[in-house]
Amino acid sequence: MLYLSLNPGLCTFISSNENNGYQVVEDAGKIHVPFDLNRTFFYGRDALAQLTSFFENLKGTQNFPQHEISLSFPPNILTYAVSEEPVEDWMVTLRLGKDYSEKLEKKVYPLEKGLFTVRYDPHITGLILKAAENTGYTIKKITPGIVNAINSVYMIYATGDYDKFTILKWDAHNPELVIFRNDVLSGYLCFTNHESPCVLQRSGDVDVTILENLKQSNITEKLYDHTGPLFVYSVFEPDSDPLQPFKKFGFCEIINPWTGLEVSQAGDGILTDLSDTELSLWTESAGFINRE
Repeated sequence: MLYLSLNPGLCTFISSNENNGYQVVEDAGKIHVPFDLNRTFFYGRDALAQLTSFFENLKGTQNFPQHEISLSFPPNILTYAVSEEPVEDWMVTLRLGKDYSEKLEKKVYPLEKGLFTVRYDPHITGLILKAAENTGYTIKKITPGIVNAINSVYMIYATGDYDKFTILKWDAHNPELVIFRNDVLSGYLCFTNHESPCVLQRSGDVDVTILENLKQSNITEKLYDHTGPLFVYSVFEPDSDPLQPFKKFGFCEIINPWTGLEVSQAGDGILTDLSDTELSLWTESAGFINRE
């Protein structure tokens, strides 16, 4: 199976084979996403051609080419709601315009505790399925990336020890965080990563004043009051280390998604001389393996 995490600007992948009932990692890597990954892109005239070219490039990058794909999506092409009980349609306001809202379909992901309700555009998923098919791939599963990050954290850490904890995806485009209380998913927030961040999506119990503490120039111990223990990963690679502001605090843990994963001898080289931040890039794609 090939596990992809698709984000604006960057796609990470892990390929694995089954051996005696276990998933063994054979290869991993990352490729550039050469188009603006947003809802508008998928309604452009050449969207299918660009997506097909992207999958062709991916195939040329793989050392161990698998043909079945599990794919995770970023938040800017999905709409989320979190709850302990199933969410009724009227409980979530979609600020996308009436016509667009009516095009969206709903899927509910049961988590360890709590529910993650996702609204998606079948036009977008249909184009991706077609582009993959054009290049010999079959997409078997599509999941929100943050759900895979949750799976990674549950697999690696004793989350039941905390009254509250938070997972933060630190991204140049659309950072996300999910807050758990008593091991139950209670809040979701997606925001812009600017000096004056603003809310893009919010659901459940989240205090939006947390954004003041997530300004890159203003990250202090006060963040702990909002998050509790904080599990952090990055999906972008500027020249400087994007997770550096979090490394000075004992309550911040940078996720190493490779913990507990079995890697083949051929795949050992993929982990050589990588920083904690670089290793964290694969948190979402590794989340598929952690769950399965």
